Formats: sequence, C-alpha cells, structure tokens
Amino acid sequence: MMTQKDPKQAALRSGGFQTKNANFDAVCPACDGKIRGKTPKDPVVAVANRWNGSRKQRWIHISCLRQEDGHPDTGKSVVASLSKRGVATVFDGEEPKSPPKEETKTPPKETPKMPTKTKAPTMPAAEATDAGDALSAIVLPSLLRDVTGHIDHQIAEGLKALNVPRALTVQQVGDLPEVEVGLAHPRFDVLLDLARIRSNILAVGPAGSGKTFAAEQVFQTLSKMDPSSGGFATETPRFTVVSCYGEMMPSDIVGPMVPNVSDGSENHRITEAVLTYRDGGLLVWDEFDSLQGDTAIAANAALSGESWTMPDGTVIHKHPDFVCMATANTFGQGKGRGPYGSRNTLDGATLNRFAGGVIRWGYDLTFERALISDDEVVGWFHDLRTKAESCGLDGRIVGPRNMMAAARQKNVLGWSKTQWTQQALRDWSEKDLRTIGMDSTFISEATSFGGAA
Repeated sequence: MMTQKDPKQAALRSGGFQTKNANFDAVCPACDGKIRGKTPKDPVVAVANRWNGSRKQRWIHISCLRQEDGHPDTGKSVVASLSKRGVATVFDGEEPKSPPKEETKTPPKETPKMPTKTKAPTMPAAEATDAGDALSAIVLPSLLRDVTGHIDHQIAEGLKALNVPRALTVQQVGDLPEVEVGLAHPRFDVLLDLARIRSNILAVGPAGSGKTFAAEQVFQTLSKMDPSSGGFATETPRFTVVSCYGEMMPSDIVGPMVPNVSDGSENHRITEAVLTYRDGGLLVWDEFDSLQGDTAIAANAALSGESWTMPDGTVIHKHPDFVCMATANTFGQGKGRGPYGSRNTLDGATLNRFAGGVIRWGYDLTFERALISDDEVVGWFHDLRTKAESCGLDGRIVGPRNMMAAARQKNVLGWSKTQWTQQALRDWSEKDLRTIGMDSTFISEATSFGGAA
C-alpha cells in the first residue's frame, strides 16, 4: 500500500493524473488482477480507456502503468506529461522510451526568429508594440480571470434568485470525479438515486413533461459513474424503451414462438426487453398504464425476482446492473375523465412492484423556459395552460412539445405570433376557445379548414 505522499503518486499528480489508494473493489483491466479497496489498499491511477467499453477512463494499478498510457482528458502519454525525473520515479529508474513532447522543442530552433536588441533603436514603433504585447501577455490573463470570476458569480447568484435550473453535476463517493448531467428536471436527482440502488421506478406525470428524456439522462449518467457509486459495472449496458399500447400482447414483451418451416419445431425469438434484463442496463416501459391487465402482468417478471422464464422454458437470469423504469400518465387506477381516459386499470400486484419507487413528475416552468429559450413562446403557453386549468379544460394538454413546435415555427419559419398561436390551437373546439377568452376572429381562423367557395 502507498500513502498519498508516495513519490510515484506525487510524480503522476504533477503531470495531471488522478491517483489514490483505492476505496472500491474492482478488477484491473490491465492485468485482470483484483483492485483491493480495503486495507491494504492498492494504489491506482486513472488513465484513458484502451480496453473495451464506452468509458473515457479506467482505474488501474500504478504498477500496471505503461509509459504510453494516456491522460483521460488530454490524451497525452505519461512520458509526454511528466518530466524525465517524474518518469524515472514512476517507472523505478527506467529511461523514457521517447522524450517528452515539451523537451523536443529545443530553444535553438526559435532563436533565429527572435529580434535582436541592436535593431530596436531603428524601429521605435515596433519596440513599443512589442513591449505592449509583452505587458498584455502578463497582465491580461490575470485581469480576465478576476473579471470573469466576478461575472460568473453574479450570474450564478442571479440564476439562484430566479430559480432557473443550472447544469447538474453528480458527486460520486470518495474522491472520484464529478459526472456532468446538464440541464435536468428538478426530480432527476430522486430518479437517479433510485436507479443507483436498482429500485423499480414508476414516474407518473402529464404527457411531454420529460419523463422518457430523463430516463435517457439516467442511463448516460450511470454509464459514466463508477460502480462503487452505483454506476454500471458492465462494459456494454443496454438502453431499451418499449412503447406500450392497448393492443400489446404478452408475446410482444417476452418474444414470440416462431415455427421452423423445415422441421415444424418452434423457436423462441428473444426481445430487446429480455436482452436488457439479461445483459444489464435500463429498460423503460413507456406509457405503462396503457397496457391491458394480462399484458402488464406478463411484464411482472421483469419487475420482480431474479429470473425470467421464457415461453420455450429457457430461464433468463437478471443482471446485477438491470434497472427497470415505467412511465405513466396515471397511477394505474383506470379510466377517468380528462386526456387520459383510455388508460387501463393495472393489477394491484403489478403496482406493488414499484413500492418505494413512485415519483410524481410534473411540468416545471423554469425547466421549460430554459429548455425552449424563447420567453415569448413559453410565456404564452404558460398563460394558456393556466387558463385551461382554471376553466376546467382538463382534456387539453399544454406541454413542452407544443412549445418546441411553436418556437421552431417562429424562429425558423419566421411565422408571426398570430400564425403560431392559431396553429397551436388547431385541434381545439370553438367552445374551448371561447371558454379561454379567444375573440371571434381568432376562433374563426383557427378552426377554419381553409377551403374555397
């Protein structure tokens, strides 16, 4: 075990490499040996991934480090990143196989290009310019750094006051690097936490509120996170979205039995949902509450237990990195009034598979404003949504998809406000438009079929 003051770790850190005494158990991809996260802890270093998988970096034993291994961010090799003394320290006195890049640029090559002092008196203007440039090179970076830091602080404070969502980062355990997520829904952190502990998740909310988009963000985040923080350990996790519908059959979930025309036997054709269950990753049942009861029950195997029996008797075992998520517009209580009247009643046992994993996922005004980036469009739709709700028009969905379409019509096609607002309400009835206070001219044009006499 090395201490954090070990000269090898110090030399690697001087070149920008991350090192530590492992706080997790894993397998070193360089030697296939065990990385010990308990005393005596193994010293490890993060290098650019040269093995299979999509991760940018991998942790390996420092003793397995090669001179040509690259930095995860810069791509520069160890030899190019460290001094000769640093290379000798890390590799126990071994000479660099190739000189560091910074040392290949010898001063003599640039000496002929440098102006001589004897020429300065004959070119006073150039001398003043050179001096100014030199002074700018010294002072400007420091000045810009201070000013930029002050501006960034003011912007951050302003965003905080406005409650505008900022780019989200996820802190991993120990001293592992943060993972950037980007613009995220306020409920994303709960969704990610449940996925990290492999809970079954049911996100319930209106159409277009970003549930499926957030699921993909969770998949990307888990793919970047270290297994010790709940990330995927498998190198090739799958992301599968199954769009559910009322006529869906159980065979659409597990796969059909397909006859072999040559001998009359039947073979099972496995689905992407089952492959995700077997190989690990995130499986999303989109619009889960649109399934008929029998079909929803067929999906129970993916929500419970450690194995799934196929129609041909094959037993598929669940991967430790399998995460199951369902999105829905209702809580599975069946048909009712409003835009989701066609949703079905889900079996109580099926709903109980999501115990402790239900998330109420609503529209978020500040998230929509940041996502659409057009205050006029977003403001108009927010007012429309408020009017519709206050007038009891529960059947009218006003979500980000409507806003995105209107923003493209305005900013790409150059449509006027009258054009994109009328287009947004083409499917509304005259009665509904009158209810929210639209004038007769607007109603007449919005509901016109455009025919000629």
